[in-house]
Amino acid sequence: MAWLIVTNDSDAGPDVRADDAIMGAHWQYELANRDTILVAGSLRDDDRVTKNGSVLLLDVETREEAEAFLEGDPATQAGMRGKTEIRWLNVAILDKIEQP
Repeated sequence: MAWLIVTNDSDAGPDVRADDAIMGAHWQYELANRDTILVAGSLRDDDRVTKNGSVLLLDVETREEAEAFLEGDPATQAGMRGKTEIRWLNVAILDKIEQP
């Protein structure tokens, strides 16, 4: 099952993103969970540089698992996340391949 998580950065987001230790731990968390992550990336302003949020597409069974995954992220724990939306996604095409 695919759960889509879209987050906007909190007011603390720029400071958290500037902290190499936190962002390094965040990246290691994502790498350690590659089997769960279908898509991960930052959202950016139209300049394609300024980061202002994040997207995750997770292969987990329940909303609770998606929430727990997000809460376990060091960037979340450091206060980077602001408004967050978690929704179940009925995947029709993934990696250019039609899904049943």
